Amino acid sequence: MNLDFYSKRIQNFKEEVQLLKKANRKYSAIRLLSAIGAFVLFYVILPYSMPAAIFIAAILIGALAYFVRKYSRNEKNIKRLLKLIEINENELNCLKTRHSNLYSNGKEYEIHNHPYSSDLDMFGEHSIYQLINRCVSKSGNDCLSSYLSAPANNDTIAQRQKAIQELSNKIDWRQNIIQYGLQRKLKTDDPDFVVEWGKTPSPFHGNKKLLLAISILPFLSLPALIYAMIGSSIPILVLLMISIAIHYFNFKNVGIAHNSTSKRADMLKIYAKIIEEFESEAWQSEKLNEIKQKLASKDIKSFQKIRKLGKLIELLDQRYNMLVQIMFNLLFFYELHLLFRINKWKTKYGHEIENWFASIGEIEALSSMANLSFNHPEWTFPAVVEEHFKLEMKEAGHPMIDESKRVCNDYEMQGPGMVHIVTGSNMAGKSTFLRTIGVNVVLALSGAPVCAKEMLVSNVEVNTSMRIKDSIEENESSFYAELKRIQQVLDKVNKKENALLLLDEILRGTNSKDKHTGSAALIKQLVKYNAVGLVATHDLELSVLEDELPGHVENRFFDIKIDGEQLYFDYKVQNGVCKTFNAPILMKKMGIEMELING
Repeated sequence: MNLDFYSKRIQNFKEEVQLLKKANRKYSAIRLLSAIGAFVLFYVILPYSMPAAIFIAAILIGALAYFVRKYSRNEKNIKRLLKLIEINENELNCLKTRHSNLYSNGKEYEIHNHPYSSDLDMFGEHSIYQLINRCVSKSGNDCLSSYLSAPANNDTIAQRQKAIQELSNKIDWRQNIIQYGLQRKLKTDDPDFVVEWGKTPSPFHGNKKLLLAISILPFLSLPALIYAMIGSSIPILVLLMISIAIHYFNFKNVGIAHNSTSKRADMLKIYAKIIEEFESEAWQSEKLNEIKQKLASKDIKSFQKIRKLGKLIELLDQRYNMLVQIMFNLLFFYELHLLFRINKWKTKYGHEIENWFASIGEIEALSSMANLSFNHPEWTFPAVVEEHFKLEMKEAGHPMIDESKRVCNDYEMQGPGMVHIVTGSNMAGKSTFLRTIGVNVVLALSGAPVCAKEMLVSNVEVNTSMRIKDSIEENESSFYAELKRIQQVLDKVNKKENALLLLDEILRGTNSKDKHTGSAALIKQLVKYNAVGLVATHDLELSVLEDELPGHVENRFFDIKIDGEQLYFDYKVQNGVCKTFNAPILMKKMGIEMELING
C-alpha cells in the first residue's frame, strides 16, 4: 500500500499552501501601499510637475495591477492545492478503511434482478464501486458502472489492462483531472441533456430573414444615434420600434434556446480542460490512443471546440444584465447574434458532443481503475482465456477486507460440467469465499486488477443466488423470490451460455427434506447442461454427489477448531467435507439452554 506516499504528498501540498498564503499576505501589503502611494504621490508631485506626477502614479498603478494578478493566481493555486489535499486525504482514508466519501458510491446503478451486483455488493455504500470510483463527471460514473455490470470481450479486457497500467503511475495527471471536476462538482451535471441539445435543431435554425435583419439594423443604429444628437430623433425611434417588435416576436424562442444551455458554461470549460490534458499527452497503449483518435479532428482540437461553446454560453448568460439589455440588446441584438453563433456551432459540431462525453467517461473510468492498481501494487492483472471453463487463483482475497485481516486462498476449477459443493459451519467463511471468487472474476472481466497474486479465468458471466429478500411491494416471499432467481440462473444454463454460478444455501425457505431434494436435483441439472458453479451449503448429504457424479462434483469445506467453548477460524478452503459444526456453541453463547433438549 502507499500510505507513506500519500502522507508525504499531503504534507508537501500543505507546505506549498503555506508558502502561497505567506506570499499573498506580502502581496496584499504591497497592493495597499501601491494604491495609497499612487494617490498620495500624485497629489504631492502634481504642483511641481504634472508629467512626473502622472509617470509616478502610472508606475504605482502598474505595480498594483501586477500584484493583484499575482495574488489572484496564488489564490487559484491555493484552491487547487486544497482540493489536492482533500483528494489525497481521501486516498489515505480509503487505504485504511476501504471506504471513500469523496465520490459517488454508485447506489443509483443498483438494478433489481441483476445477475450478480446485489449479492456481490458492487454498488452502494461500502461497495466495490465505491472502492474503485474516482470519477468526477456523470459520464465517468456511468462508464465505470457499465464496466462493472457486464464482462467485456477478451480484446477489450487486454486493451483496458494496458491502458490502466500506463495510467497507474501518472498520479499528478490523474489527480489534476479529479481536482478540475471536484471544484466544479461535475457529477451533478447531466451531459445527456447537452448531448440531446446537440442533436436538436435550434429554434433559429434556417431563419435567414431574421439573421439578415439583425445583421443590417445595427449598422443603421450608430448613425441614427449620432443624427438624433444633431438633428432629428425620428430615425432612432423607428429603429427602436423595429427592434422592440423583433424582440417581442422572438422572446419565447430566445427563452427556450437560452434555457437549453443556461449555466452550463463552467461544466463545458472543465470538460474542455480534461480533454485538453488528455490530448496533450503522448500515450503508448492502444486503448488510450484509440480514445485520442476519436477526439481528433481536421480543423481545431476538440477541447477548443468545447471551450468556444462554453464562452458563447457564458456571454449569453449575461442577457439578464440590465446594462446588456439596454445598451447592447435593444439596438445591436446582442442575444440574437449570440444565439445564431451558437446555432452555427451546433450545426458544425453538435453531432460530436456525444463522442466527447463518452471519451471523457472512458478516460475517467480507466483512471479510476488505474488508481486502484496504484494503491494496491501487490494485486495482479489476470490472464483471461476463451476456453470454457478455467479458474486458477493464487492467494486470492476479498478486496473489501483490510489487508491485516484478509485471509487469502488458492483455488482451482476446471470445467465445463463442474460443480463444487462447499460445506462448513456458521461464520467459517463460505459466503465470503463465494463473494471473493465472484468479485475477482467481475474485476478481471472488466479489465481491472484483481485481489490475488496470480489469476487465470475464462470469460464468463457471473450469476449468483446468495442474498434473497422478500418484497412487500411485489407481494413476494423470500422463497418465491429465490425460486425466481434460480429460474434466472437456469435460463442461462439451459441456453448453454458461459456462466459461473455462485449459489449460497439454496432453497432455504422450505423444509429440510424438500431443500435437500431440490438442491440435489438442481446440482444434477447443472452438471447435465455442462454448467459451472459453486454451491455453499450446510446440507452434508449433498456431498454424496461427488461419488454419484465423479469428475463433475467435488467437495470443498471450511474447518473450525473448537477448544472448550472457544471457536477458531482459519478461513482456509480445503478438499473434502466439513465434519465440525459450531451452531450449538453459538446458540449456547446467545443464552439458549441447550441442555433442555435432553431433558
